[in-house]
Formats: sequence, structure tokens, C-alpha cells
Amino acid sequence: MNIKKAEVIDAFFEKGMSLRKIARDLGVDKMVISSWIEIYRFHGMEGLMAPACKGYEESFKIHVIQHMIETAEPYSKVAGRFNIPSRATIWKWMHQYMSEEEWTLYYLKRERRDMNKKQPKQGMTDIEKLQEELEYLRAENAYLKKLDALVQEKKKFQPKRK
Repeated sequence: MNIKKAEVIDAFFEKGMSLRKIARDLGVDKMVISSWIEIYRFHGMEGLMAPACKGYEESFKIHVIQHMIETAEPYSKVAGRFNIPSRATIWKWMHQYMSEEEWTLYYLKRERRDMNKKQPKQGMTDIEKLQEELEYLRAENAYLKKLDALVQEKKKFQPKRK
């Protein structure tokens, strides 16, 4: 195992250093460090010592993609869970297996999951609450219209199948 990986794990878990500080001190990209930490969380030091896989089976790729779609976890967390050294590998698989419509729906699902509705402030009148909700719904509607327009525009440029 590369000594830097052991140093990263020690600095993060034992010394409580931030990813940014570790990256700066060791001269390693922050996202690489994040991947190492996730692999360590799921697989321990053995996962970090394992040699990089040169190829993956189709069934494994599909399993990873299905997991990603169902859970909407970040790429680095999924890479750690399945002991994949690079989150870019998963990103590439997603693009290979998903059509544009599926990709759009996937990101829309993630967006909705991540969006937290504002809690009404205490002391607001009913009219103020309704105005705030109306503003939120208008913004959401505008977003969905823009998304639909982009999907329709993309469809125009795709060749028609016979």
C-alpha cells in the first residue's frame, strides 16, 4: 500500500484533519482522498491495499448503476461501497447505460431528494404563508418548464428511427 494512503487515513480519523488540509499537506487531490476514505469505511485497510481491477463484469456494472439510481448516493460513496478506485469509472458507466431521458429523470429525482422545503416561519399570517408557497411553486414550475424545453430541444436533433 502506498504510504500516502495510510497517512491520509491516520490524519482524517485519528488527528481529525479536514480533507482540504490533508490534500494540501500531501499534495493529493481532495476527491482522491475522499475516495480513499470511503473505501476505508466500507472495506478497511484491505480495500485500500487491493490492486486496482483492470476490468469489471457487465452484471457488476449494472448492479452498481442500479444501486446508484435507487439510493442517489454521491459517486465517491458508491465507489467506496463497491471498492472502485475512481468515481469517474462509475460516471462513465452511467453515461454508457443511460439514455438522455433516463439521465434527465435521474438528476430530477436527485434534485427533488435534495430540495428541502422551507419550513413556515412562526408568526407568519396565513396570507404570508400562502404567498411564500406560491413563490416556491412558481419557481418549481419554471424549473420544470425549462427542463422540458431542454429535453424537447434535444429530441429535435436526434435522428429518427425507422
